Amino acid sequence: MQSRRRRFSVEGTRKVGVLLPIVVWICSLALFPFREGEAQSNIIAQSDFEDGTLQGWIPRGSGVVLTNTTEAAHGGARSLKTTGRSATWHGPSLDLTGKLLKGATYQITAAVRLVSGQPASTLKITMQRSPVGDTTKFDQIASSATGGVTDSAWVTLQGQYSFATDVTGLLLYVESPDNATVQFYLDDVSVVMVAPPPGGPRDDSGVRGGFETGTAEGWMPRGSVTLTVTTADQHSGSYSLLTSNRTAAWQGPRLNVTSKMYNGSRYRISVWVKLAPGSPPTNMRVSLERTLAGTTTFHTVVPNTQVTADQWKQLSATYDYTFNHDSLYLYVESASGTPSFYIDDYDVSYVPPPEPELNIPSVYQTLSDYFPVGAAIWQGNITGPHSVLLTKHFNSITAENDMKWDALEPTEGNFNFATADALVNFAMANNMLVRGHTLVWHNQNPSWLFKDANGNDMQPTPENKALLLQRLENHIRAVVGHFRGKVYAWDVVNEVIDPSQPDGFRRSKWYEITGPDYIERAFRVAHEADPNAKLYINDYNTTDPVKRAFLYNLVRDLKQRGVPIDGVGHQMHSNIAWPSTADVIATINLFAGLGLDNQITELDVSVYTDSTTSYASPPQDVLIKQGYQYRDLFRAFRYLKDEISSVTLWGLADDHTWLSTPTRLNWPLLFNEQLKAKPAYWGVVDPSQLPGSGSMASTTGAYFIGPGGRRAMAAFSLSNNGPAGTFAFNYRDDLSVVQFKSTDVISYAISPYAQGAISGYRVTFTVVGALNKQPGYILVGSAIDAGPVGSRRDALSLAIYTPTGDLIFSSGGPIEGGDIAINP
Repeated sequence: MQSRRRRFSVEGTRKVGVLLPIVVWICSLALFPFREGEAQSNIIAQSDFEDGTLQGWIPRGSGVVLTNTTEAAHGGARSLKTTGRSATWHGPSLDLTGKLLKGATYQITAAVRLVSGQPASTLKITMQRSPVGDTTKFDQIASSATGGVTDSAWVTLQGQYSFATDVTGLLLYVESPDNATVQFYLDDVSVVMVAPPPGGPRDDSGVRGGFETGTAEGWMPRGSVTLTVTTADQHSGSYSLLTSNRTAAWQGPRLNVTSKMYNGSRYRISVWVKLAPGSPPTNMRVSLERTLAGTTTFHTVVPNTQVTADQWKQLSATYDYTFNHDSLYLYVESASGTPSFYIDDYDVSYVPPPEPELNIPSVYQTLSDYFPVGAAIWQGNITGPHSVLLTKHFNSITAENDMKWDALEPTEGNFNFATADALVNFAMANNMLVRGHTLVWHNQNPSWLFKDANGNDMQPTPENKALLLQRLENHIRAVVGHFRGKVYAWDVVNEVIDPSQPDGFRRSKWYEITGPDYIERAFRVAHEADPNAKLYINDYNTTDPVKRAFLYNLVRDLKQRGVPIDGVGHQMHSNIAWPSTADVIATINLFAGLGLDNQITELDVSVYTDSTTSYASPPQDVLIKQGYQYRDLFRAFRYLKDEISSVTLWGLADDHTWLSTPTRLNWPLLFNEQLKAKPAYWGVVDPSQLPGSGSMASTTGAYFIGPGGRRAMAAFSLSNNGPAGTFAFNYRDDLSVVQFKSTDVISYAISPYAQGAISGYRVTFTVVGALNKQPGYILVGSAIDAGPVGSRRDALSLAIYTPTGDLIFSSGGPIEGGDIAINP
């Protein structure tokens, strides 16, 4: 189980913030000071509370009390005091409906300080936005550092805000994400327009080139550097652009994209880079220089990527631009050092907003006779076009990150359920199931969790074991209790197996302090908190025989000791060539034999089979292979419908997947970045739409097996459409009788075959059938069509496994007295 959170950095100010969808730029503390001479007409709202009133501020949340007070003041003698909070989102609020313009940019500033005696806390400014025809959004504008507000000094929060949708309501408020009851003062609040809505027609044509004009094509020096169009090296064509005479890392070539990039839009940005001969490897990056109302900031587009003088390197990213600007420049720089470098084949392309297809079959409805089909989601998936895609194709959800420990309990005993509640409420409103993920994991934990009573890193002592198990119990009771009756299944413990360890247990901090005891405690406490919830142990690579054996022994032991475990979650992070359907079937059968349920919890199919290959865009033949892998996996899941109760994909569409990084994109899901159906989708819903689905393979006649020249009989007719067909195999010798029959074809794959001057086609296949009238046996085979009848160039090989994967028979040899025919 993995996650990735897209981030950007504001390099000039060394600030880092979360990249939110389309409308918000987060900045921490005083990043943009007010300019002297700010026009009074640009001031939308001001609150200094010096008149003794609340100046229009109202309580947000039941029980909240707002008081104009002289106890403390940032400027003047008065401020607004907030008490009576009982939830993280409670606080003072100001209605700005009708006062802010769509597309304009506002600078919002507030001074905050805690009431005397209150513990250090985080405070942030948020806008509650109600878009026309959509669900309410909560746009973060500015936040203090974690625990950055105290009772000893005032802290200024400041950020810029813009929104791109028509709205029916705007409510500005101050909240504390990590302290539901903290009391605080608010003073000197201002909302100032710093840029009006942009005017003029958009230009979404983008900009691209490769210097084949023999000119710099608009690229200009950034700093005192020399730009030279040269034929000394090039990524393609005859020319590239050389940057030399650099004296600082930030110096390099820059391109004016002021009229090419717009607030609220997505862009695909790419440039090829290579260092000049003799330069040592250097981290290079692509950035934006943005100026608005006299203030300049810097934003990373493509993060540091190692570039050498030996080969060209593509720096590329899909970038959500969420700012307004007066001027905007794209530039290439180094993280350190001043090597000369070439650039070539640059491209800035507008990515149109995604629109899901509405006239294609629903995934979950297509599979309604088998199991629910879910998706791992984040808050951005429950609004707009993503929510349309989600509700059309899925009837179950899992929170990708928002139910993990660091998200729900960032400080001990203080829970933040706001985002998770929003996901659960969305699911309930749309009649969707909810899987809870995850209660105990070795990743994404808050730092306090593994600190001892004195705040030091825990060591394995009896006292620390008791403390950590108590924290586990407190967390599980609070979380499972909060979602009782809403979350039907929980991944209780996640990724506890490490096959490289002698006993198979991952040496996590949990194991280091408690041994394996935390596993049993977690299941027992979760069951007590919600006796009706289904409880699962979740892990990846469960088809690996060694890891599978360790996991099997663990869950068998838990079952034997009466631990309330209901099933095994198989993450099933896959690729276009792995795992095999035979291994999937054997794995599910193995755990089902213990009386356990099975769920596929985090399915995706990477387009890569190694860690080095990288595509700028997915090749079509790879997407077709991915479609067939999805087809075969779901064919296996359908066959196992009595043993699998749910299948969840780890993401909604390729525009948000943990497998993509800024330097290596991936496309592992059913829908592409524009929310359109891929071959992967058709592999699940209607495999006949896949290219090559019309291939067929059949045979007649006997074939030789073994050194003694014994013969076996096989008769099959297999089709890639489905796949479907029949398979029969008979063999007898002095020691064994093998009679196998099947009509359950699970997988079928065709490929060219060549050996020396002989060529033809090979089909590999997996079928499940009855061996000597006993059902459930797995046959994996390969058929070769490489010659005419009687040539003995055709061949067949097969292996038969028990339902749980033990090999019991194999054979193979050339066909005699018959023929294999493969129609591609």
